[in-house]
Amino acid sequence: MLKNWYLIGAACLVMSLSLLGCSSSSTGHHDASQAPSSSSTAATAASPAVSPTPTTASEIRFKDSKGQEIVLTQKPQRVVLLNTEVQELFYQVGGKAVGLATAPGIPVPEQAKDAVQVGQINQVSMEQIMNLNPDLVIGQSMFHASLKDTLAASKVPLALIDINSYDDIKKAAELFGKLAGTASTSQGAIAQTDAKIKAITDKLPAQNPKYAMITIMPMGISVQKNGAISIDAANRLKLKNVADLMEAGMMPSSAPFSLEKLAQLDPDYLFFIVHGTEAYGKEKLKTDIASNPAWGSLRAVKENKIYFLPSQLFVTNPGLQFDESLSYLAKLAYPDAFK
Repeated sequence: MLKNWYLIGAACLVMSLSLLGCSSSSTGHHDASQAPSSSSTAATAASPAVSPTPTTASEIRFKDSKGQEIVLTQKPQRVVLLNTEVQELFYQVGGKAVGLATAPGIPVPEQAKDAVQVGQINQVSMEQIMNLNPDLVIGQSMFHASLKDTLAASKVPLALIDINSYDDIKKAAELFGKLAGTASTSQGAIAQTDAKIKAITDKLPAQNPKYAMITIMPMGISVQKNGAISIDAANRLKLKNVADLMEAGMMPSSAPFSLEKLAQLDPDYLFFIVHGTEAYGKEKLKTDIASNPAWGSLRAVKENKIYFLPSQLFVTNPGLQFDESLSYLAKLAYPDAFK
């Protein structure tokens, strides 16, 4: 979700001649503590997610999220992680990076404190990257696709890995396990998370409450339609997204915020995600949304079912702790079944 706002910013920049502020854990009207050497070649067809393929004993071959085939002659030793969404996951499966990009509000993994920081995700330093002598750079499609030719000139492969769902997380974890030489460990961790998710979904009641996932950013407010970890979690809990009935805006994954339209669709729950501080999110809600008389007509407002979701579980990639995101949301949506 977070990258959608950078996409909007980038689009505006292009149109006029021309992202990523995530908050630390946010809470809402209901407090969070109370709520529950190598080379790369282009593939001929795009792949929607990471697709590891069979290789020889020493060779690692896979397709990234853009369908580009990456061929590594051996396990990489000097990885640079430019995509902040995958850093925690990379370390969860035993990986180690020599360099990484940063983003406002997203903490650097504790195990990565010694890694060299090469700039913010949307403005990395190629000089700093190349000074690290990387044998693999892992980026994100929106911000780093333009680095491909520069890196290729130095025979440094670039893999673009995007995370929009738990399926993406699993595929990335499998890949990272192979890159780190911990394939069996990563497979075991994936299996454990799968089991925890199943234990949650097996308890779902025969209900399908409606919800809206509202994102607050300094550059505006929108309602998420798809393409986000938070939406994937809601889908797995069989919640019904009222934004499916709203027309997309500049980005197909979100709709412009309209209180009048929300009043018509009248969701049972309103979930807020803030890219910024908790204080900022609450003030924005108060001044830009709750001040409208139509706000009080919403069912969720009348029943006090308004929640700000913690960013570490719903904005940034929770990695193999996705079951915690699912459990948190389940306790809010189905309080009788999940206590």
